[in-house]
Amino acid sequence: MKPASIKKFDMLYLGSIVVGLIGFAFNYGDLVETTNAELAAAGVEGMGGGIMIGSLIFGIVINLALWFLISGLRIEFVKWILVLFAAWAIFSLATTFGLLSGLNLVFTLVGNLMTLAAIYFLFQPDAKAWFAEKRGGN
Repeated sequence: MKPASIKKFDMLYLGSIVVGLIGFAFNYGDLVETTNAELAAAGVEGMGGGIMIGSLIFGIVINLALWFLISGLRIEFVKWILVLFAAWAIFSLATTFGLLSGLNLVFTLVGNLMTLAAIYFLFQPDAKAWFAEKRGGN
């Protein structure tokens, strides 16, 4: 049985993925427009929509795989990979903060905060004990 901290991790982390999907849907037009402009500058035209959908699918697969490895298979070291990804997301947000506006900024901030809160629950005593049980500790 999963402890309360892991259940909270599940809700917050999966919720952050949903927030990201909603944010993507609301900002799709702007994202494709920006991507098309960048691609046009590189001499490639009209592939922004495909690139954005591909990036979305790739991101969802990575996030769900991380969640499954942590919550489903109880592989503790994967939480550190998640910490690294979250740190990269915060660093990226800090460097691009001025470029984000409106709903894009709101969804990005909310999603990142939910991920950070989810990670917090992975380091709680009941979660640590749950991971230790899998290793044969305790």
